[in-house]
Amino acid sequence: MNNPSADRPPLLMTRTAAFIAVGLVSGYALAAVPNVELVTATCFCAGYVLGPGAGVFCGAFTEALFAGFHPMGSSFGLTLLAQVIGMALAGLLGSVCAILAKRASEWLRVALVVAFGILSTLFFDFITNLAFPITAGFSYSQTIASFALAFPFAAIHLVSNTLVFAVIVAPILPRLQRIITP
Repeated sequence: MNNPSADRPPLLMTRTAAFIAVGLVSGYALAAVPNVELVTATCFCAGYVLGPGAGVFCGAFTEALFAGFHPMGSSFGLTLLAQVIGMALAGLLGSVCAILAKRASEWLRVALVVAFGILSTLFFDFITNLAFPITAGFSYSQTIASFALAFPFAAIHLVSNTLVFAVIVAPILPRLQRIITP
C-alpha cells in the first residue's frame, strides 16, 4: 500500500496520535454502555489508512490507556495484555483489509471492511474472554461455562460492531483516505 505519510515520520506520528486520541475519547464517551464501543473501529481505521505499523501501535497504545485507566474499573495482568493484543490485531487487520480492498468494487470493499470488523471483534472477545479463566485457574469445564456466560455480552459486542463497521466505518474510510493520502 502506498502510504506517503510513512515517508514523513513526524506526520505519521501526528496522525497516529490523532487516532489514539479519537479512540480514547470515543471509548470513554461510551464507557457506560456495556459492550458497545468505537475503539475497535478507530484502531481498524488507523491501520487501514496509516498502514500496519501505525495500526498495531495505535491499537496497542489506545487499548493500554483505555483499559488501563477505564472509569468502570481498570484491567491488569493477563486480561490487560489480552485486550492490548486484541486491539493491536484490529489495527493490523485494518491494514490487511486496505490491501485487499485497494482494487475492489465498492460493494466488495464494504463487505471486506465489515468482514474484517467482525473478525477483529471475534478475536478480541475470544482472547479477552479466555484471559479471565486462565488467570482464575479455571478447569476446562469452568472455562466453557465462563464462555457460555460471556456469550450474551459477546453477541451484543458483535452485533453493535457489525453495525458500526457497516454504517460508520465503511462509508468514512474513503473520505479518510482522501484526507490523509494526498
